[in-house]
Amino acid sequence: MAFVLLGAQPAHAQDVCTGDMAPTIAALQDCVSHALAIGHIDNAGIGNSLLSKLDAAQRAQDRGEHAVATSLLNAFILEVEAQAGKHIDEAHASHMVAHAEAVIAALGDQVAERPRTGRALG
Repeated sequence: MAFVLLGAQPAHAQDVCTGDMAPTIAALQDCVSHALAIGHIDNAGIGNSLLSKLDAAQRAQDRGEHAVATSLLNAFILEVEAQAGKHIDEAHASHMVAHAEAVIAALGDQVAERPRTGRALG
């Protein structure tokens, strides 16, 4: 896992996880785990709630249910935004939202690239 230091930011906001910043749910899970480990998420219950949403999103993606995974990722974003500046460091919250949005975009690409059956619907 890689980290980036953000110049003259306060010490509590310096370690923003970039991981491999791959637009994957697994990379986003690593990001949340990192935030918990270094105190950017200061409440274990909130961290567990976020990780539960990501676990469910990963299971949905594994089943090919990209719309369900996207809905769960949107719920993740709403929770992160609600906790930003409260129990989640604001800089890390912004990073996690951007990371989740990249995952959603990648899921949208997967849906678009899914092979067509050639069957007429209707």
